[in-house]
Amino acid sequence: SPDRSLQRRRRRLDELKKYLWENYEYLRDFFTRHLPALPVTPLEATYLVWVDCRTLKRPTTEIARQLLEEEHVWINEGEMYAGEGFLRINIACPRKTLAEGLERIRKVVG
Repeated sequence: SPDRSLQRRRRRLDELKKYLWENYEYLRDFFTRHLPALPVTPLEATYLVWVDCRTLKRPTTEIARQLLEEEHVWINEGEMYAGEGFLRINIACPRKTLAEGLERIRKVVG
């Protein structure tokens, strides 16, 4: 029935939102423990997280390029979105992938 289908979709959406929130918490905790000089901004109804890299005193375009070339991690630099000094990380992925990517990021900026 249409009502059951809608209920299943709502449950699935709730599960997805919970998983994304847990990924955000994982990322935020990772940065707090391992990269405390790089604050993570509060999540704003999306699966894209901003990390403040201004303390590195390096252009984020350079950081993003280095991450891609050396660690095969593709993230967006803030310049694309008028946010110089910030990197944008997509957390809509399996936790294992997120954890591996964060370790790779730590190799470059830690």
